[in-house]
Amino acid sequence: MSKKKHNQERRRFVKGVGAVGGSALLGTTGVVTTQMARAASHKRCVFGMGTVPTTADTMDPVYRTSGSDGIYNNAVYEGLVYRDPDLTPRPGLAESWSASADGSEWTFKLQREATFHNGKPLVAADVIYTYNRIIDPDVGSSGASNFASIDPDGMVAVDDHTVRIKLTAADVDFPNTTVFSQSMIVPEGAGAELSTNPIGTGAFKPDGFTPGDIVNRFVKNENYWRPGQPGIDELDIIGIGEREARVAALLGGQIDIAAQLNPASLGSLEGNSDFQILENDVGTSTIAYCQMDTPPFDNNDVRLAIKYATNRQQMLDLYYQGRGAPMNDTPIPGFIEGGLPGVRELSVAKAKEHLSRAGYPDGIDLSLEFAKFTNEDQWATIWQQQLAEAGIRVELQQRPTDGYWGDVWIQDGHPFAFSGWNVRPTHAALGLWYVSTANWNESRFKSETFDANYAKARATVNTAERIKLYHACIKEVQDNAGHFVPFIQAFMDGASSKVSGWTPTVGTLPFGRIVIG
Repeated sequence: MSKKKHNQERRRFVKGVGAVGGSALLGTTGVVTTQMARAASHKRCVFGMGTVPTTADTMDPVYRTSGSDGIYNNAVYEGLVYRDPDLTPRPGLAESWSASADGSEWTFKLQREATFHNGKPLVAADVIYTYNRIIDPDVGSSGASNFASIDPDGMVAVDDHTVRIKLTAADVDFPNTTVFSQSMIVPEGAGAELSTNPIGTGAFKPDGFTPGDIVNRFVKNENYWRPGQPGIDELDIIGIGEREARVAALLGGQIDIAAQLNPASLGSLEGNSDFQILENDVGTSTIAYCQMDTPPFDNNDVRLAIKYATNRQQMLDLYYQGRGAPMNDTPIPGFIEGGLPGVRELSVAKAKEHLSRAGYPDGIDLSLEFAKFTNEDQWATIWQQQLAEAGIRVELQQRPTDGYWGDVWIQDGHPFAFSGWNVRPTHAALGLWYVSTANWNESRFKSETFDANYAKARATVNTAERIKLYHACIKEVQDNAGHFVPFIQAFMDGASSKVSGWTPTVGTLPFGRIVIG
């Protein structure tokens, strides 16, 4: 199919889908059938993501913020390291790595076969350029704080396939830091053009990219360096916000993988040999946060009242049929390394006591902002009802999906809002959300004690001692920060039985491994 022809069909498809409701999607059967038809020798996978595309989406990884542009970027780019579904770091563009005894200097050996989409071989200078771009304050990368420990004068190309990175502070977990999507490697000299015309080393190349389009197509990188990958010729990524619509599209043969399902949407797939259910307990969480520098959330008694009034198990049961785990107000589950087990008790009495201490003996009125990317309205309604029992009266304000991440999330004047985070390794999560200078410190949590313990942990080689420090960090966050995390839900994807090689995961998505049988 020509690019012109594809773009015409894509525009017709987008117009027909509209808001991506189930009836709208299924009502365009003729268009979809035409667009998605497969020749026997041409393998295409249609991936239905649960994240709705936005006009702020970008193919430049240095500016990545939304869930949808993160998914697109995973098809096109790669980092030095990637993580398995269980969060184990594995060789990406770096075939191996080693560290100095104290973890302050890291050496990465690069894959010699890796090339960019334009045919340019990957060399150490590309890695140095990528990291310098991330930490350059004039660039304004959303991931800059994650790499603040890099010494810009301490990155050296030992040779074309070896790069040495010196840190200003020891970091025994630095390879895990390189997994952040903002650190996907781009060729030296690349810049603003990457937003719509990316050049990566990944398994796919975009066949045109339009931010906010419901459908974006990616084609096989014929010169991909991993033998046997990708296993398909085309990857169509479609944003379908409603879970029921994704399942309907899967059942109707319009998509091959339906991502981010929940137990309530699995009934029609269970026991059906034409489909499979793929699950990963290292999942994700829908959460709320408050800005601690804004009244009344600057009072920890208000924050604690909200935490004690949250019935975590009930919310998990009602929203996710119990398939997950209750959490204790940080998106770090106790079952991963460094996580702190335990769940805060439900106590309406304690919630009311904290409200009285804060000066609200008759209750308090709050306003929670959210956007409906999937089923956030259901989550918010359940929580609203729970908090009301303690006298915490919450008005729900639904905001437009498009623009939410830029106009509401983490912005001044929006002190109580919805967010969501995938599970990350403990050190990465703490650095991403709670370090005083972190770009994504949603709750504006600031603590010298936390920052000191975190820095000490990252420089502590002994695992047991490092975990003790992480536990101290997590406990302080649970008791003082402005995150409200009732539960974690498992990743659940549905797929055609013809699909193999796909696993729901955090971070690096295995698009290159997909095979259509």
